[in-house]
Amino acid sequence: MLLHPEQYTDEQLDQMLNETSIPVPDVQEEWRQFKSQRQHRRRQKPVIRWAAIIVTLAALSGITYAAIQHFWLSGDAKEETQAVSQQKTAVQEVDGQEAGAGVASMVENDTIKHDQQFNNVELQQIMLQLSHDYGVKVVFKSEVSRTLRFYLNWEANDSIEDIIDRINHFEKVHLTLSGETVTIE
Repeated sequence: MLLHPEQYTDEQLDQMLNETSIPVPDVQEEWRQFKSQRQHRRRQKPVIRWAAIIVTLAALSGITYAAIQHFWLSGDAKEETQAVSQQKTAVQEVDGQEAGAGVASMVENDTIKHDQQFNNVELQQIMLQLSHDYGVKVVFKSEVSRTLRFYLNWEANDSIEDIIDRINHFEKVHLTLSGETVTIE
């Protein structure tokens, strides 16, 4: 009938349309169904809310734990670096012939290597640790270079050449290794 309406007369079309009935929905019944579905969903929300709260608290606890561990461990590393630098200050010797140029040498006989992490530490302290770990003599040609501060890390298995190359990437200082002596300009 929709594809070829020309095949039907107006009376036939009216008769077919009169026979079709469109059901009228009961508004009150539909409203009751809607309210019952809505109440069912409300009962489910507290469970979802509690699950979300628990997941959020677990995530925040993990982040807090990680932050505390990070700051606690970095604080221990600072204390360890400061303790090492205080112990090794006694090892410093000022070379009598070049004292006016501020040249110092540092020697340590114990050569057990450890991973090192320096955060905003003076080059002098870093060189004390390098001297300790690698058994080298450190000579400063400039007093200014002693107080330069660096962020530097090295692992126990890194070679002294690798560490010197890493420090040489900084513009304000230049290190050279000749034999068992590191010279800082």
